[in-house]
Amino acid sequence: MMLFLLGFGCWSTGCQGPAGPDGDDAVPADSLAPIIEWLAPEPGTVVDSSVTLTARAADDQGVWQMLFYVGGFKYAGELTDSADGLYSYRWEAARWPEGPYPLMARARDAARNMATTPVIMVRVEHN
Repeated sequence: MMLFLLGFGCWSTGCQGPAGPDGDDAVPADSLAPIIEWLAPEPGTVVDSSVTLTARAADDQGVWQMLFYVGGFKYAGELTDSADGLYSYRWEAARWPEGPYPLMARARDAARNMATTPVIMVRVEHN
């Protein structure tokens, strides 16, 4: 009876590793999270109809995704100014019940590093 063992070492990645003998083809690991800043609305704002949520994000390798969170629900942000790294989401607060709501934004880069703004509170009041 013949028994074949498949190993992973040199046969699957090469004896020199996946980047070659000198590592010249290696892609540097991205360990830096994006930098993110909440811009609007201000904490404590009273909202009655709709409001544009705005945040700025930057990353040395580029921002891959920006999400805005309203009361725990997430919405994809839209890049509105690439030169300044501004992202926005138009929140239709008129469709939400009156009361306080937490807002925050989260940015990710392609390596899945993540940064989150502090939570701010706004209040929905229908006139």
